[in-house]
Amino acid sequence: MHMQDDRFVPETSLSSVDNAWEALKKTNPKYFDGEILHVLTVNRTGCGGATLQVAPSSYRFHAVGGLGIHPLGVKGICLHEGKYLCGLRGAQSGVYPNEWEFAPAGTVEPMQSPEDVIERELEEETGMYLKAPPIPIGLFLDEYTQSWELVYELSVEGEPEADGDEYESLAWCDVKTLPKPLSHAAQLMRTLL
Repeated sequence: MHMQDDRFVPETSLSSVDNAWEALKKTNPKYFDGEILHVLTVNRTGCGGATLQVAPSSYRFHAVGGLGIHPLGVKGICLHEGKYLCGLRGAQSGVYPNEWEFAPAGTVEPMQSPEDVIERELEEETGMYLKAPPIPIGLFLDEYTQSWELVYELSVEGEPEADGDEYESLAWCDVKTLPKPLSHAAQLMRTLL
């Protein structure tokens, strides 16, 4: 990953962004602005790897939509005794409300490594801990959320417990009987199983 020093600000009316952001916050008070990494380019190496060029930006530019912001996200695939950890997103979630996804997930901020973010999200969203370092196994563009997602295989310990904010419930699920409705991102991740 190569970090660009300059902050990325889309060419648009900042007052219109501010107005759209305020309207968005009224529909969902859980929204908050923060620093994210915007993916400028992705170059596949041809050997199963990729180089990402990223720049710091503001979440509000992504949330209001239509400005071409592609956050860098992380997603985890936890496997335990042949089952995968899935989480039901809360009704107030900004992305995929009331849909199931592989848990955990998060967004990378400047000055954080994707590995540190997935470890933090695992602990915060599920109450579980890593037994070994996360293993990167995939990268895809989620066209629904317009975010690039780094997928990690996670070896975990502990019993999952939903945090109530991101997930209403967590469950160990068999790959043949994954819960529905399954988010678009989770459907893409099934190909990695």
